[in-house]
Amino acid sequence: MKFPEFLDKASNKIKLDLNSYKENRVKRRINNLMKKHNIKDYKSCLNKLGSNSDFQEAFLEHMTINTSEFFRNPKNYEYLQNKIFPELFNKKNKVKIWSAAASNGCEAYTLAIILNELGIKANRYQIKATDIDPSILAEAKTGKYKDNALKKVPKEILNKYFTKKDDHYQLDSKIMSRVQFSRLDLLKDRYDNNLDLILCRNVFIYFTKEVKDQLTTKLSNSLVNDGILFLGNTEYLLKPDQFNLNKVYNSFYQKKQ
Repeated sequence: MKFPEFLDKASNKIKLDLNSYKENRVKRRINNLMKKHNIKDYKSCLNKLGSNSDFQEAFLEHMTINTSEFFRNPKNYEYLQNKIFPELFNKKNKVKIWSAAASNGCEAYTLAIILNELGIKANRYQIKATDIDPSILAEAKTGKYKDNALKKVPKEILNKYFTKKDDHYQLDSKIMSRVQFSRLDLLKDRYDNNLDLILCRNVFIYFTKEVKDQLTTKLSNSLVNDGILFLGNTEYLLKPDQFNLNKVYNSFYQKKQ
């Protein structure tokens, strides 16, 4: 079985369009997974996807690249805390925030910690966090994290919001209660409207240019005028005008009025 045929059939089985991802990256990840599970060829891999639910879950998790950490790229979070959030909350009584491709919840919980540090009451904002992978969402809801997810957390924040338990840290339940998690496929599902801040970080790097443009259009359409799109550190829009956006800082884009 040739790789393009495998990709089409595997996409149907896991309900994820693998053709939307950059081919070299997808092929490398699939080959690595097959090697790990001692699968000799694409036909055997497809058969296992159809007959083994545990492998199907492992395949989906492997392909959706669930890596995240608290306060990733700290300077960007400083800008969010010192510039973006004060402006948003000065303008609005309630701010709607969406963490897209939220993975294990580090990003969304980081927002809740920052807002608590700023003294913003919980009834003044809504944080929604979504991901395509149900297993990673279930993990996010536990609020349990290993050291590698917390390496950029300032010590005073770590001591204030986390409790050491055996081999992990447990996040404070008050912070956990301020994030709503749900499943969403960025490629297929509809997005909420009238959002003030969208974080879609370290997602574009995996997609083809065509899909990246489609996603950017959908994200921009979901923002209110003057709303903010926050991308990953290595991601940028070559022509933000094309999406009715202006670059305001490294990784931050504002929707035009």
